[in-house]
Amino acid sequence: MDSQHGVNGMNGEMGKRDYGFYGPGSVAWKVGREVTVLLGGSRAVLMQLAHPLVAMGVSRHSSYMRDPFGRAERTFMHGEWLMFGSVEKARRAAREINRLHRGVHGTLPIEAGAFGPGTSYDARYPELLLWVHATLVDTLLLCYDLFIGPLTLAEQDEYYQQSKEVAHLLGLLPEQMPGTVDDLRAYVHEVVHSNQLAATPQARRLVQQVLFPPAPAILRPAMHLNYQLTCALLPQPVREIYGMEWDTRRQHLFDLSAWGMRQVIPRLPMSLRELPVTRRIINQTMRAS
Repeated sequence: MDSQHGVNGMNGEMGKRDYGFYGPGSVAWKVGREVTVLLGGSRAVLMQLAHPLVAMGVSRHSSYMRDPFGRAERTFMHGEWLMFGSVEKARRAAREINRLHRGVHGTLPIEAGAFGPGTSYDARYPELLLWVHATLVDTLLLCYDLFIGPLTLAEQDEYYQQSKEVAHLLGLLPEQMPGTVDDLRAYVHEVVHSNQLAATPQARRLVQQVLFPPAPAILRPAMHLNYQLTCALLPQPVREIYGMEWDTRRQHLFDLSAWGMRQVIPRLPMSLRELPVTRRIINQTMRAS
């Protein structure tokens, strides 16, 4: 894979500048800067934690249980630098993630899904890196389509192909990733409908912390809203794994809400559609180049 594609793959003067691995005009920036796609964050995390080996690694080696907000903020900021930072800033974020992953390994103590007790896990295993990457890409594309508007199939595939740059920095080789965005979705569908996923005790504790972290009572309504939104976005087999109830009435309300968002969000100025931290990193990258 050409790791300089985002820098040198653009025409004219822009091709000489360091806009990171993507840059202005890329589908990666188009999707990634929309704050609304972050509404799918819990969906991606719950799908990832439904893999017993991922859940065990997170449970034993991360700070989710004792510092959920700090852990989420650090993960988010690494993602922002990977997406919008210069090549050096993106590589620095990747090195930090890889450094943290080096200590994440062990064995599964119980039978869960398709995995027996004693099955080894390592955050650098390609199959685990792929599941985490695939669920994130699948979620971001889903949320863009639902809440902002449809991308063409060519744009969706371009986004996925561009995402491979980051996946490669984090340890996945090109031949270890599905070829096209349709292949990626087929892979996610296959895993979701297989016996690989299960809600282990570790996953259930983590999911409770993700959806209902310790916070002031005034934030409880927002947490319950996020819970319902996450239910709406999850594939039915994953809902069933976690015992999350869903019905046609809730689906209808969600569909109406998503339709309303698609009417409003594309008409808002970009300043209201991206986080200040995203805008700050983009501006920093643009000025530096």
